[in-house]
Amino acid sequence: MPALPPYPPSGTPTEGMVLVAVPLAYIPHVARLLADLDARQRVGPVPRRRADPAPGPAESDWTVEDLRRLSQGRSATHRTVCAVLDALAAEPERLFTVGELAEATGRPRKKIIGAMAGLTRLLKAHYDYAGRGFPFDRVPGRPEAPRELCYTMDRVRAARWREAQQRAPEVAGGAVAQPNP
Repeated sequence: MPALPPYPPSGTPTEGMVLVAVPLAYIPHVARLLADLDARQRVGPVPRRRADPAPGPAESDWTVEDLRRLSQGRSATHRTVCAVLDALAAEPERLFTVGELAEATGRPRKKIIGAMAGLTRLLKAHYDYAGRGFPFDRVPGRPEAPRELCYTMDRVRAARWREAQQRAPEVAGGAVAQPNP
């Protein structure tokens, strides 16, 4: 017979209790039921809910400055992600499979997959991942490859990425040279 919880529960006053005759065979079941009811009455901590990326328009997510900062990373993950973003920005709205990204970047498929996994950790650590998500979109498959995840970038993000890749304004004589409009 399993060990029964103490009854009445320790720290519980005996006021407001009623003695009920229960067949011996049901004692373990009744004890578990009482323990479950007691546990439900305790107020537990409010679970922390992970914020989902806000599905907002592309205009309000990744700024040119954020993309520039992302592009200046020195790790292998940064270099591979930048090559992927270059490929996506070169053909906005096109759905790329991992194999096509590998071909477009000249990197092995495994390196692309690893960089995407590393990118998630990197964005959570250094950027507002919960508010922005990725600087590209992930789309479930195409008609010819419905089970394969595809990557794409809209025209606005592509233009921002290309702008972020241009050299920063040069410093001339202590003043920042402004580009001509």
